[in-house]
Amino acid sequence: MGAIIPLIACPRTASTLDIRPLAYALSRMTPGLTELILPGEDWDSLMVRRDAARDILDELLHEYAAETAEAVTR
Repeated sequence: MGAIIPLIACPRTASTLDIRPLAYALSRMTPGLTELILPGEDWDSLMVRRDAARDILDELLHEYAAETAEAVTR
């Protein structure tokens, strides 16, 4: 049986990973969005919050990419 995760020809190490986009996004997100579960939260609310967190993370990563590309073209 094959592996679920495809093998990468050149494994990434800590020195080759750039965590700046993730740090940028997480520093701008509301802390409650990244909590596993909030007190008194039901399943539907949890799923709505997680969907919102994914959307916000996606938007912030795009924002970081746009700012980085703009800085490079200057």
